[in-house]
Amino acid sequence: MGDFERSYSGTIVSAILLAVMVAGIGYRYWPSDERSIRRHLSNLAEALSFPLAESEEERLTRLAVLREYFAPDVRVGLDGREVTSRDEIVSLLTGFQPPPGGVHVEFVNVAVTLAEDRESATVTLTARMSSTNERGVSTLDERIADVTMRNVDDDWVIANAVLRAPSPGRV
Repeated sequence: MGDFERSYSGTIVSAILLAVMVAGIGYRYWPSDERSIRRHLSNLAEALSFPLAESEEERLTRLAVLREYFAPDVRVGLDGREVTSRDEIVSLLTGFQPPPGGVHVEFVNVAVTLAEDRESATVTLTARMSSTNERGVSTLDERIADVTMRNVDDDWVIANAVLRAPSPGRV
């Protein structure tokens, strides 16, 4: 057999790449309750993170934004203590003094199960908080969270959350 070179039209290749790109963008931004919940949780983790340096105005603004993530009557259980309102959560976080190295919060292993009526969702996730103290010692606190979210005025808010330490032997 002889040498056979196959050539493709640049227009066809460009059209295929454009179609793949449009499909990817459509998938990423098409309205979806699950994606909305995941985006909400990602933004919450960012708001809960305390950067190394921030002005008092930036801190107050970031903490004030936290109100939009929780239902007014939210209940949060952590280490045998229960917080019973959005105002109490914001107050606790406003009084929190982060270590000099800041605090970074992230939510991983997020699993979302929407209720049939699409008005509530059950979410399980692992919450990780890493920080560095004044001596440069880093710590990582990890909690498993069972979260119930409600759809209120087309926005997902946390209605209930229970955070517990991971069971021994869990990686």
